[in-house]
Amino acid sequence: MTGNAVVNRLFQALEIFVKVTALNAVWLLFTVLGLGVFGFFPAAAALLAVVRKWLMEGMDIPLFRTFAASYKSEFVKANLYGFLIVLYGWVLFVNYQYMQIATGWLQPVIAVGFIITAVLFLLTVTFLFPSLVHFRLSFAENIKFAFLLGVTKFYLPVLAGAGLMLVYHAVLYVPGILGFFIPSMTGLILMSVTYLGMRKVPVPKQSPAGSEASACQV
Repeated sequence: MTGNAVVNRLFQALEIFVKVTALNAVWLLFTVLGLGVFGFFPAAAALLAVVRKWLMEGMDIPLFRTFAASYKSEFVKANLYGFLIVLYGWVLFVNYQYMQIATGWLQPVIAVGFIITAVLFLLTVTFLFPSLVHFRLSFAENIKFAFLLGVTKFYLPVLAGAGLMLVYHAVLYVPGILGFFIPSMTGLILMSVTYLGMRKVPVPKQSPAGSEASACQV
């Protein structure tokens, strides 16, 4: 570091840019290593795990080692969650298609049910992977915690949605450059918002395997 504050800030900004770029590259590498279909969700969980470490310990952590460890440990569970999300999304899509062709009093009933179910689904999905890498909960308990966090802290999904909309519009304006950073920008927003909420809710009971994660709680 130099004695010039402006130069120091520029140096820090460049360092952050390099590390975020590296995180994106590692995410892409591990997604490909998992043949895309089986690598996408574990890579997404590992990306969030790295961002979580950044938030808690700073950006000087070993990025590749942290990413690889989370990718390996969460591979099965992340894929189970991921395919469950895809399946439930498909069910919602089918319900939406049925709602389009329904007539009479049945259509508004289906529409209301669809909207309620879709909102609850989105609230849960928003926090499912961040809570997966932050705690060591059972499969069902993690879903329950993500659901409760989304429902009881409704301002969190609003913040997450606003952040993701900013990313979306930014990519529209500069698709070539910013398009590459969509995974890391999405992860930074979701994990930052979730981490904010997790600091204000009781820590759920964790399994013995979560002793390391539990020690990191704030």
